[in-house]
Amino acid sequence: MFLYAAAPVSAILYKCKVTETDIPYDYRDGSLTITALMRIALQKTYQPAAFSFERLKDEYGIFAIRRPREIPRSLSEALKK
Repeated sequence: MFLYAAAPVSAILYKCKVTETDIPYDYRDGSLTITALMRIALQKTYQPAAFSFERLKDEYGIFAIRRPREIPRSLSEALKK
């Protein structure tokens, strides 16, 4: 799993491993409801310039990051280096 930080950073910053899922949780606030969480472990940190939104757009054809998604194979390979 890779985590993208939105503006003002606008870059992929972390590679993490999911270690546990479906942890019960009860949170409600206005229109936000959370019923389960996941635990993750940090595996790698990237510099903001390494995978900035501009680079994602120009080199990998990613024009919007709005939700969890699959990534192009070329980006996956670059993130593994």
